[in-house]
Amino acid sequence: MSNNISHTEIKNRQKLLSLSLAALGVVYGDLGTSPLYAIRESLQGLPINPENILGVLSLVFWTLMIVISIKYLIILLRADNEGEGGILALLALVNRLEMRDSPVFFIIAMFGAGFIFGDGMLTPAISVFSAIDGISVYVPDFSHWVLPVTACILVALFSVQYMGTAKIGFIFGPIIFFWFLTLAIIGLPHIIANPAVLKAVNPIYAFNFFYHIGWKGYWLLGGIFLVATGAEALYADLGHFGKKAIRLSWFSVALPGLLLNYFGQGALLLEHPEVISNPFYLLCPGWFSYPLIIIATIATIIASQAIISATFSLTRQAILQGFYPKLTIVQTSSSEKGQVYIPQMNLILALGTLLLIFTFKSTNALTHAYGIAVNMDMIFTTALIIFVAIKQWRWHWVWVALIFSFLGIVDFAFLGANLPKLVTGGWVPIVFASACAFVMYTWQTGRQYLSKTYYMKKEELDKILRQFSYRCIRNLPDITAIFITDIYDKSGSSILHFLKLNRTLPEKMMLVNFSTENVPHVPVRERYEVQILKEHLCKLTLKFGFMDTISIPNSLELANKKGLLPFEIDINKMVYLLEIPHIIASTKKKTLWFLWQEKLFSFLVRNYSANTDIEFYNLPFNRTIAMGTYYIV
Repeated sequence: MSNNISHTEIKNRQKLLSLSLAALGVVYGDLGTSPLYAIRESLQGLPINPENILGVLSLVFWTLMIVISIKYLIILLRADNEGEGGILALLALVNRLEMRDSPVFFIIAMFGAGFIFGDGMLTPAISVFSAIDGISVYVPDFSHWVLPVTACILVALFSVQYMGTAKIGFIFGPIIFFWFLTLAIIGLPHIIANPAVLKAVNPIYAFNFFYHIGWKGYWLLGGIFLVATGAEALYADLGHFGKKAIRLSWFSVALPGLLLNYFGQGALLLEHPEVISNPFYLLCPGWFSYPLIIIATIATIIASQAIISATFSLTRQAILQGFYPKLTIVQTSSSEKGQVYIPQMNLILALGTLLLIFTFKSTNALTHAYGIAVNMDMIFTTALIIFVAIKQWRWHWVWVALIFSFLGIVDFAFLGANLPKLVTGGWVPIVFASACAFVMYTWQTGRQYLSKTYYMKKEELDKILRQFSYRCIRNLPDITAIFITDIYDKSGSSILHFLKLNRTLPEKMMLVNFSTENVPHVPVRERYEVQILKEHLCKLTLKFGFMDTISIPNSLELANKKGLLPFEIDINKMVYLLEIPHIIASTKKKTLWFLWQEKLFSFLVRNYSANTDIEFYNLPFNRTIAMGTYYIV
């Protein structure tokens, strides 16, 4: 018995170590590339003297401790929705606890998601740009090549997204582990040579920094915050690796590597203040210069891949929860459900990232746009976590007030320091987040209007069928018609159109719709809800989680094999009928806030229906009939 237990424990430990290694490549890629630019930006415009260097290092140390270690690793990772994290998963959890969809929480989550989408453009831009910028440090004559080389790498990165990361994802962890090891190795000798830099662990140096510098020191918190960018990935990727693996990889590898490098840069600056132009690359000996550029470039590409994949995952959650039109979702791995590719979102990210690098043209300029989006997302996430702490964790209000007041002060202190970035580029992610949030609000509000105004007021199916004389209708033997309808559509209006136009009646008919639950995955045994309407006619509701893969043919085949349907169906003889709504914006009634918003909803429905819906449901094109329906809003 003891041998079996020990063997099980060994396997569990091996699995934990494997997940922890993988988590390094996905979760900590963005945080791991911050040493490329964070110290330089934090000391920008200050005299490079021991007081300022130790003060900035103290702030860096306590930012990593408070924001990453305490807030995210200890508190936020507790707020999982059946193992899944991220602001939309958190919104689903809050709605489940609230027992209704709260508009306030919805708006908070929409803006939070929009900021993460913006981060999906900024992270690749600044990370890869910072790595390639090492060329200008060692060979100034080649500095004009930094921008085009960065652009080429980014174009290549977005061009291969359709392939997925299933084949190369397993090497991300070891590479980022080697990256953190490199960070530690190049920083440690300078700390040994000048151990006085370790005094920065004492928070008194941070207080003295503000005392002597005053308000100028406060505004430099915007640079300090760069060491925490990437923290949202901890929470968003919770479902892929679990709490233990994410925490273990942070405290055993990522945090030590980062601290040794940051303190190594500080020790180097104490001895050689003139290297402030790029203290990261000047840490290493000359013979390691070009290998370091190569390693840094690979690390930033992996960090960019991680945030791009997270953006795809977040987009899928938004689509399945009804917050965004049904974009095409491509499953890139047969074994890993979390690996998806969304072509339209990939194009938006690619164009946005290239526009950023060609607009700002330098790493220093990009840092002025970077950070504020992550900061805002942190604040919105904290707002939702407070509700979870009260409703689910049952924390006493005193503890909630003390803990989240302190964390709120830290968040808003960074936000205040980041506000000057609004005029120097920080407005870019704000505008993008607002646009994303407005599109999601318009889509959800428009869909709710259609459901209440049209779908809920249609005639019942029985009444429709009684309108037809069955003598005039030809029967189609051996044909099973699958009518895909909206969850609120009581009548299945596509059936009505089909019967009126063709005067034919398939032998078997099934009304199929799907709903998304506030959980990441719905077990197969709970996925099917069948309602028999009459002989050879039934209504089937498929229930999916917001992380499940939608495929109506596969779901029907599985239900048929398990005997969950009232009659047998032949998958190869099924015909799918899909209703495609067309929206006409009208000036006679006010459905949404503005007429142009109604036109936006019309545009979204018109451009993300038909082929997109067929691909979204994974329907076969050669056996699918799409029928249009017009609605006036």
